[in-house]
Amino acid sequence: MEAIPIAPIPEKPAKNPVRWGAAIRALFALSRDNDDTTHVFKIVDALRGDSERAPLARMKQTPIGRQIIEEDRSLFDVLSNRERLRALPEDSLGRTYLAFMESEGLSADGLADASVEGYGGRRLDPELRTFTTWARDSHELWHVLTGYGRDPLGELCLLGVLYSQINSTGTGFIALLGLLQVPFEYPGAPSIRAVLQGFRIGRKAESLMAQDWEASLARPFEEVRSELGLERPTYYERSRPMHDALRSKSRAAVANAQVMSA
Repeated sequence: MEAIPIAPIPEKPAKNPVRWGAAIRALFALSRDNDDTTHVFKIVDALRGDSERAPLARMKQTPIGRQIIEEDRSLFDVLSNRERLRALPEDSLGRTYLAFMESEGLSADGLADASVEGYGGRRLDPELRTFTTWARDSHELWHVLTGYGRDPLGELCLLGVLYSQINSTGTGFIALLGLLQVPFEYPGAPSIRAVLQGFRIGRKAESLMAQDWEASLARPFEEVRSELGLERPTYYERSRPMHDALRSKSRAAVANAQVMSA
């Protein structure tokens, strides 16, 4: 009698343990130097665990999300090509993004370099690598589309959006801890409501991960926002003018505020 072949049992992805010690060390370093983005990536990486596999699976359930992952798409070259962005219609998402990047003195490779150092060369499987890189490179697009600035409260509100979209443990951890600081930096402002509104905006919006951003860059900015179902961040808009930069944990923000008030 011939032996009946036994189908191999599919291997489960290796568990990625949560590293609380590394997260706390990075959090302490971030509290001393809010301007060093690498600490943020270190916290996210330490608390990553396997939390990103579920949102990755959800992303692959959409046709464009599946294409992005299977084709190992990257936004880096697209968003780095400023001449191409400048040639787009004035009211387009691409031109709005370019104006934001230039006004803030940012470049696409700045965040990429910070993530490489922050993740410490940790190797991910190809699909997770594509997923995390796509999230990283679209970060400033999320800023532009949600209306959240790069001030401390704006970054915190955007983390709320991000957590609601992909349930990143590290992102949620930073956002919740940030709630302890923002009332101090934004005295009298509805800052906590602003962050909670960020969580709600992210939950109600369409997936910001499963989007063909390259194709959307030439489209009217307001049209893209409307299709994504992004609500106006009203509490953040009320809070931002009340920022007391001299109370910030960002040394650059404090230095700039001191110059402005001199």
